[in-house]
Amino acid sequence: MPMPPAAPPVSYRLIQGADLWTAQGLQHGQALVIRKGRILAVGPVDTLVKAHPKAQRIDLPGGTLLPGLIEGHAHVGGLGALSRKVDLTGQADLRGTLERIRVWAAAHPQGWLLGRGWDQNRWSGKTFPKAVDLDALTGTRPAFLQRVDGHAAWVNSAALAMAGIGPKTPDPEGGRILKDAAGRPTGILLDAAVQLVEKLIPEPSSAELEARLKAGLLSLRADGFTAVADMGVGARELAAYRHMAATGALPIRVFAYLNHDHALMLRELKQGRAKNLSFFQVQGVKFYLDGALGSRGARLLAPYADEPTTRGLWVTDPAKVALDVSITMRAGFQPAIHAIGDAANRAALDLIAAAERKAGRPGNLPPRIEHAQIVTSEDVARFGKLGVVASIQPVHCTSDHGWTPARLGPERVGDAFPWRSLVNGGALLAFGSDAPVEAANPFIALAAAETRQDPNGNPPGGFLPAQRLTRAEAVRAYTAGNAAAVGRAKELGVLQKDAVADLLWVQAPLGSLSPEALRKVKPGRLWVNGVEVPLAH
Repeated sequence: MPMPPAAPPVSYRLIQGADLWTAQGLQHGQALVIRKGRILAVGPVDTLVKAHPKAQRIDLPGGTLLPGLIEGHAHVGGLGALSRKVDLTGQADLRGTLERIRVWAAAHPQGWLLGRGWDQNRWSGKTFPKAVDLDALTGTRPAFLQRVDGHAAWVNSAALAMAGIGPKTPDPEGGRILKDAAGRPTGILLDAAVQLVEKLIPEPSSAELEARLKAGLLSLRADGFTAVADMGVGARELAAYRHMAATGALPIRVFAYLNHDHALMLRELKQGRAKNLSFFQVQGVKFYLDGALGSRGARLLAPYADEPTTRGLWVTDPAKVALDVSITMRAGFQPAIHAIGDAANRAALDLIAAAERKAGRPGNLPPRIEHAQIVTSEDVARFGKLGVVASIQPVHCTSDHGWTPARLGPERVGDAFPWRSLVNGGALLAFGSDAPVEAANPFIALAAAETRQDPNGNPPGGFLPAQRLTRAEAVRAYTAGNAAAVGRAKELGVLQKDAVADLLWVQAPLGSLSPEALRKVKPGRLWVNGVEVPLAH
């Protein structure tokens, strides 16, 4: 069993001076005592000072002390690899995107040209780029550039040739190769088709893989996170995590969800789930039902309003997902099912209900649906009734509001990002960012949850404002909600006796800040397992 970092040598520490964000609300004049990596007591400052006169005092200059935030959905290796790729996020047009690629390629002339973050919906024509756009910059050097959501890739002609993709290449199951009117591949690959090229990219060494994971974890820690749910871990990443855990090299806690690899899944699940909280644990399996709305891969019940020839994709056959979800639940682990479109969310709820009828819930872990972006009102109510976690990334709403109505049309747009309806129906919300798809900054996400506006204040009044959340609900989704979602409600995400001393302090009155000020909040101090850790990395 991997061991967490040792608790500090001082037996007791008393932290005072800030308001405490507790399950009972914001508490003034309260303090807490930590010992051996746990919270020993929470109560009035005078009472705790008298009870623990020899405790080392940590005096905070006001602000707010919260439970350490939990990143409920991220891709740690992908986040850590960003510095090794050309960053295309935020580019407003194809011309600027190509210029950034040109500059990066000149500075990094060897090997594959890798990048991430382009989004054609930001560009004036809103059309996908093409291989020919890249060819003049790259020549015979293969290029592989992931869309911001990770569900599409833009590749050049050299990469298409290496993969043997031509006019006669059929679409793989769960993917599409976009082709022009003459049947020639355009250079855009959707969902499962991405693998046709991605599998050719040389794998990183074990040392490089560990470096990426550590870089991703340190980046999250710098944002105020003390734990993360890593959504989609393969065999090599799993081995790297275990080595890091055994050597005490994990900077925050990791709950790993295996890739949907049947052989890997069976091998790992038979070992049983760890009962005691540690810095690393295999938590469940990540499944993909559909793709993303931005690339029209999300599976809808009716055709796309702006492309009536398609309803999106089943990235994985729902019958195959149903079988392995049942196996996962019987083994006492947790299924986490990617479902964005309304058809995918309905299928996810259906197969979860069927699996519970057969297997029950042996691990007492709630099944999860990741994203839950487009959900009919009928299916929204089923989340609470079935006890399914709605794993939400608030910034997806504020990033995508500009083009979501075009994808869905006026009759269905009201089903987009139904957060208030989910809460009213009794669903447990767990917040994350989907980093590196979006920035992991939790304070931007908290503001998005309560305004449904982007940092520029758009759209005015918020996108479908009736679905906004309160600040207390949003903070809970980043703390106690995520803790409950991984079955650790008594140990994580709360400031209470016996919980682990994972703590975040910010020098701001978090309960009364405007959303604009909230977006600018930075972590001030952080404790992981009772040990104060640096935020910079």
